[in-house]
Amino acid sequence: MFKESKKRSLYKTISWRLVAIINSWVTLSVVDIESNLWMALFMNFTGLILFYIYERVWNNVNYGKELV
Repeated sequence: MFKESKKRSLYKTISWRLVAIINSWVTLSVVDIESNLWMALFMNFTGLILFYIYERVWNNVNYGKELV
């Protein structure tokens, strides 16, 4: 087991927001869905997939992991 350092949490938070902003920008720029509801659902679906990948990548990063 490990505990996350405050720096690791901060870096993960900032980098996730960057990924989320890029996801929103790309989705709004490329996808042409007229309905706001469907666009919101699509953006949440892509965000869900990206977050899963993002967390799997961070699980392999040892920076900021402190053994408990």
